[in-house]
Amino acid sequence: MAIPLIVLVGIPIFLGIVYVTPFDQPEEVEKDVISEEPDVSILYFILMGIWTLYLIKILFQIKKGNFKATQRY
Repeated sequence: MAIPLIVLVGIPIFLGIVYVTPFDQPEEVEKDVISEEPDVSILYFILMGIWTLYLIKILFQIKKGNFKATQRY
């Protein structure tokens, strides 16, 4: 039960910290500059897609009555 909650809460928080800047950086006007860092934005969309499908799966389980949230200490 702890794994689904970690996945549902941890992935968006981690991706938000990694990919979202706290403020807009000033834009520099440079043309035809090739970045040496690989573009991993597709990874962000893939992980958010997986997370969304996982959330939809849980919502369907709740609707069917198969998903139960219990507190564990």
